[in-house]
Amino acid sequence: MQDNKNKTDKKSKHTVRLSKPQKISNLDKKLAREEAAAKQANYIAAHDPELKGKTRLQARATEISLALVAALIGSAATVCIMLPNGLTFGGITGIARIIQSYTSWNYSLIYYALSMVIMVIVWINLGFKEVRKIILMSIAYPTFMLLLELSKVQYVSDDKFLAAVFCGVVMGVSNGLTFKAGFSSGGTDSLAKVIKYKSMPHLGINDITFVINTIIVALSAIILGLNIALYAVLTIYVSMRIGEAVMFGLSTKIVELEIIPGDPEALTKYIMEELGRGVSSVEITGEYTGDKRKQLKILCSPRESFLIKRHLAKNDPKSFVAVYGVNSVWGVGRGFSDIRSME
Repeated sequence: MQDNKNKTDKKSKHTVRLSKPQKISNLDKKLAREEAAAKQANYIAAHDPELKGKTRLQARATEISLALVAALIGSAATVCIMLPNGLTFGGITGIARIIQSYTSWNYSLIYYALSMVIMVIVWINLGFKEVRKIILMSIAYPTFMLLLELSKVQYVSDDKFLAAVFCGVVMGVSNGLTFKAGFSSGGTDSLAKVIKYKSMPHLGINDITFVINTIIVALSAIILGLNIALYAVLTIYVSMRIGEAVMFGLSTKIVELEIIPGDPEALTKYIMEELGRGVSSVEITGEYTGDKRKQLKILCSPRESFLIKRHLAKNDPKSFVAVYGVNSVWGVGRGFSDIRSME
């Protein structure tokens, strides 16, 4: 009996209890994949901000394709919506409309001639470097207009208000895509740039463009009628808002997090190593307690902010986080706008 007990004791000494491995949930697996994908994308954006992982040929082809799509959409807004409904617009679109009302010349040819005149003015005053930004759109716009005129595709509405809004929406999409592609339409904004650098360096390009367009709309009121000019104001306003939505997105793409963590070093390591985002910090003082703490600031996507929140909930639940929506960020980073393309 004693021998059996001794055998049992010896056997129990060598018994190893294996704990069951913790099961990783599907959500954890998904979030881990998202962390890895975010890190890779952020690395590419930080180290290759110009091409973002593409070859130079691929990047240029994408920009040109986007600009041509923008030119086609803008031409459709002008030829298929604006002209059939007797409306007008600002810029050289409005100038061409005024000239056409006096001469009955072909609108596309008038637009093409005005585009060439602006190209020459820009070339003489600012050099070929600036002309390169407008040459594609200056040729593509009137070419697409002429083709659409020949196709006879039109949208005619009995309600000019709806037609003006529709025209503004389509033009806004065109303008937004043009700027996203890194090109300029070669209209009054190019003239404004010439005026600024040659005569009025103290004024902003947007301010000069606004004055030029105001003059064009005022002339339209005299020549085409006050109602048409007011519809033009509506179209311009709608196009500006839609253009901003296309450029910056309808929803917030970048958020700013201000975090007071319990363990700033651990959080900084997680953000930089696991997500690949940058972090800045500043020392702050709580006036009630007098305690000095480190506050971290991070610019990231809304999805990455959720990953950070999840990390804090698990590892540092006493952290304090403030979240702010950001319209746009100019600089180097994923989701940021290249500061060189914003003029």
